[in-house]
Amino acid sequence: MTKKYKIVVGNTVAVLVAGSHTNESGKAIPFKFTLICKRLDAAELKDALADKETPVSEFVTNVATDWRDQRLVLEDDDKPAEFCPDALEALLNINGMGMLCFTAYMKEAGAKAKN
Repeated sequence: MTKKYKIVVGNTVAVLVAGSHTNESGKAIPFKFTLICKRLDAAELKDALADKETPVSEFVTNVATDWRDQRLVLEDDDKPAEFCPDALEALLNINGMGMLCFTAYMKEAGAKAKN
């Protein structure tokens, strides 16, 4: 007989994504935003990563549900775009952004040792 347990870990995780991009003058412009993502358990993560051909941007698309303080994707009026599939696709189309978001997710979504 299998005993049922309640896991006390939230279903979502706030993932801080921070980095920089270089402007036309060669200056590094920092950015920072938070992706709100579904938290995958170990079995779900293993399944999601099983296909080595799946791009990391597709992984991020499948787990991201919202964002906060995002200022890299703007509307025509220069206001930050609201989270939606098209805006997320635009964000992930920035070279290197998919891997940056994926790495941040992997860092934040699992258990960590206390410093």
